[in-house]
Amino acid sequence: MSLPAQISLGAGSTSVGVAPISTYYGYSYVQQIFTKQEINANAAGNITGLKFYLDPSASIANSSQWTVYLGLTTKSSFVTDSDWIPSSQLTQVFSGNVTNANGVISITFPTPFAYNNVSNLIVAAEENSPGYDSNNFDESMYVYPGPQNSTLWNRDDYIDPNPASPPSSATRKAYKSVITIDGLVPSPVPACPYVIYPANNANFVPLNSTITWGNISGATSYKVSMGTTPGGTNIANQVSVTTNSYTPASPLATGTTYYLKVTAVGSAGESAGCNQVMFTTIPPPPANDECATAVALTVNPDLNCGTVTAGYTLGATDSNTDPAPCYGTPDDDVWYKFTATATRHKISLLNVVSAGTVNSTDTYFQVFSGGCGALSNVLCSDPASGTVSGLTVGETYWVRVYSYGGAGNNLGFNICVGTYPPPPANDNCSGAITATAFPYTYVQSDGAGATNDGGFVTACSLPMNDGTWFKFTGDGDTFNISVTMPSGSDFDPKIGVFSGSCSSLVCEGSMDLGGAGTAEVISIPTLAGNTYYINVGHYSGYSDEPEGAFTINISKGTLGTSDVKSNSKNTIRLYPNPFTEVLNISDVANVRTVSVSDISGRLVRTIDNPSSELHLGDLKQGIYMVTFSMKDGSKQTIKAIKK
Repeated sequence: MSLPAQISLGAGSTSVGVAPISTYYGYSYVQQIFTKQEINANAAGNITGLKFYLDPSASIANSSQWTVYLGLTTKSSFVTDSDWIPSSQLTQVFSGNVTNANGVISITFPTPFAYNNVSNLIVAAEENSPGYDSNNFDESMYVYPGPQNSTLWNRDDYIDPNPASPPSSATRKAYKSVITIDGLVPSPVPACPYVIYPANNANFVPLNSTITWGNISGATSYKVSMGTTPGGTNIANQVSVTTNSYTPASPLATGTTYYLKVTAVGSAGESAGCNQVMFTTIPPPPANDECATAVALTVNPDLNCGTVTAGYTLGATDSNTDPAPCYGTPDDDVWYKFTATATRHKISLLNVVSAGTVNSTDTYFQVFSGGCGALSNVLCSDPASGTVSGLTVGETYWVRVYSYGGAGNNLGFNICVGTYPPPPANDNCSGAITATAFPYTYVQSDGAGATNDGGFVTACSLPMNDGTWFKFTGDGDTFNISVTMPSGSDFDPKIGVFSGSCSSLVCEGSMDLGGAGTAEVISIPTLAGNTYYINVGHYSGYSDEPEGAFTINISKGTLGTSDVKSNSKNTIRLYPNPFTEVLNISDVANVRTVSVSDISGRLVRTIDNPSSELHLGDLKQGIYMVTFSMKDGSKQTIKAIKK
């Protein structure tokens, strides 16, 4: 009996995602990589069409105009968020309208695509029809788990991505669309299974875990081997199972690295060349579970975090220290201590990962002075980094780290104590650095030392931190000011430009469209002979937040369209937070709807076309999730605390 000329991947999965297109946004462009090993064709051949899958009842009335491309590549994943396969390496195989026929979208190519059975296959699809399909307020296309960064997508309600010049920033995902590749004959020997859980290099894997993998077409059974050394079989030696899961006979050991291989068995043999997966189980309970056993931290001489200490809260118990005036549930707190070498230090939690049964990385830390028997609160920090000031050099301080949520919320992290540089020479407006020749460039490597001792700068409608200062003399031309940060920076800057004098600033303009580490650009027309002051400070106008290193460029003349890179990402900020009666929105112009939910997920308020003030005084004290539905179709959720 001859095998059917089609290969199906991911069959049975009903998870939804953005592949091959987005149905929930107006437009999308998606690229996916299907490896040669996964396709597992018997020989080279012609691909005559593709099938994609979704719920039979799903509507694609506004998501039906597709252009599909295929290509060959040596890539097995997308390396960055802009690692698109160039359109010059793709072949358009279909363009037209598609329909949902009882849960199947079938596409037949006018001209078959030759697959060499050597390269990996790129499947790219562009959805061009305006509008979107709600379908229970989610995507509709079925996807299945795949290796990290298998899919790269961009979706937008208003901008139709151009495959010839795709967006510079996209999203990578560890899934692929459930797909049937028509025209290729499958190999009689089944492909290697992809292990879904645990993921390769996973940490904090529970001791009673069940190993799962994707179903493989043509497989009649699977063999599982697992050991505590590479290639080892001391835990499982070619154990045969007929399902796509396996649970070890005994619980695994704590803090142990395991090596796992799963192969598929078919009528013609067993899959060969399958990769080994490595994972590490949960560690034993942390030794620094109580204040008395706090781990001593090394204080870094700068903010580069050259020395960090690894930690985790999994297995920790409540030390029964009241968090007030801080927030959160410290039922898994762990303790650290450090000796201050300066009056101000930055404490950072880095590489935070979820380690509990609840998938969350919401951290909280608290700094104390005194001693374990007489703790006095110094700092509360919901963000993963915070500045603790007013320290006494030589005194020991305690840091308590815990997950914000309750039971099941546990974390793994690195903790760092950094030291700020001294205030820079241009810390105050009166010490502004003068730019005299243009284009002008200055690298502010000591920007983190800037203080807010001049108070918030309030000349513009939205105030900002007093950061570092520059000035120049106008000549009637337009001056263009840009600020960029080094890679990995968490500095979220705002540019303020002022005329007048340091004691009486007049707002000429400000710019804060990006987020942490994102460039800001502003253009200011000038009057000849006028002095203009530039403040580069943290965006916040209600709390003193640290600045960071940056590079400022000042040029003259009107920028061309190609010179201006949009960095708008519709980032919303709420203040004050915690709040009592009114919660202010930093930029409401692009907000369509605001939804407020309590911590259990129950919707308590919906506000259409909101103003910049949310009057929420009638809410009970507690934690709320404020979700913004933007006019471009994106969403952002911020946690707010009602006092």
